Amino acid sequence: MPPRVPPTSPPLTIHDAPGDYPTPRETREQAAQAQADADEAAAAARAEAEAAARASAARVAAFMAAQADFTKASAAYDDAKLTYASVKARYDEAVARATLVHGMATDAAESAARAGRVVATITRAMAQQRSGTAAVDAFLDGSGSGLLYRLGTLDKLSHLSGSLPAIKVRSVVEQQRADALLEKDRVAQEAVLAVPLDQARSGMEAAKAGFDAAKARLDSLRRASTAGVLGMSPLPAHKPDTGQLSAQGWVLPAVGAITDRFGPRPDKPLPDVGDYHYGTDIGASCDAGVYAATSGTVVSAGTLGTYGNWILIDHGNGVQTGYAHLATGETLVSVGDTVIGGQVIAGVGSTGASTGCHLHFEVRIDGSRVDPQPFLAKRGVVLGR
Repeated sequence: MPPRVPPTSPPLTIHDAPGDYPTPRETREQAAQAQADADEAAAAARAEAEAAARASAARVAAFMAAQADFTKASAAYDDAKLTYASVKARYDEAVARATLVHGMATDAAESAARAGRVVATITRAMAQQRSGTAAVDAFLDGSGSGLLYRLGTLDKLSHLSGSLPAIKVRSVVEQQRADALLEKDRVAQEAVLAVPLDQARSGMEAAKAGFDAAKARLDSLRRASTAGVLGMSPLPAHKPDTGQLSAQGWVLPAVGAITDRFGPRPDKPLPDVGDYHYGTDIGASCDAGVYAATSGTVVSAGTLGTYGNWILIDHGNGVQTGYAHLATGETLVSVGDTVIGGQVIAGVGSTGASTGCHLHFEVRIDGSRVDPQPFLAKRGVVLGR
């Protein structure tokens, strides 16, 4: 058995020195300081979180206000465009009428002037003839073809002198007609000046400036915002004022209740309409906005039988949408134009076979008309709102 070695104590370190152990008082003070530091850090964290929450709430409020302003500005711009289109149609009609009346007045004035010259010429010639034979002898002086011409002139003058009263009456009538047309010309020119085209254009430009400013502010806030900054999911793209822009980019073509659905129609509203209704009717107020249901190209814009004023938009892949009974003078697009979903393209009207202002909306797939309601429902849009 090996010899037994007595245990030895570990070497003393500086911490094992008797004077290095904290006293109970020091321990309490250290614990209190640690707790105070923790409380201070927690308070600072709470204050920072509250400040961040307030800042986030302020940014969200600013964004919501900007989006509300944009919606309002968008609606105002749409209304201004419709107003301008309507006023422009009135102006063009007034200009066309004024041009026609001015041409008629000019022709009548020239005709009256000619009639007046004829009367003056005959009257002067008759006065010369009554002055004596010397004037006639001087007039007939000469020979040959010139003499024959002058003899013919005297014969015509003798014939016309008997018709002078009738010629004078005709001259007076021509002058009265010219005066009447001149007055109509003045009225037509005043009608052109009375159309507030400049005012409508200025209103549209002001509305566009407001729209652009609101959009710029909204876009700026959207770019500056993130999910982490706002404490919410990324901000969605702005929806048009119909409030129905879906994730697939489809939108309500008009705002209003459904007044007639796709399908058989035993009770026809008018005798000259078909027994089958190939679209959905949306009861909207006169001149309300009509919106492109989604992006596409205008392939038809004009009148189409009982549809009245009509627009057809091609969206590619065999899909087309149609818009009928549009208000006269409020079509804002032309064939070949590219449109985006939610863009105002016309105003609601009652043209064609219609009993009141509404939008007849159609969806066509490969040329065949289908029920718009389920088609749009699959794309996140519910008609009739």
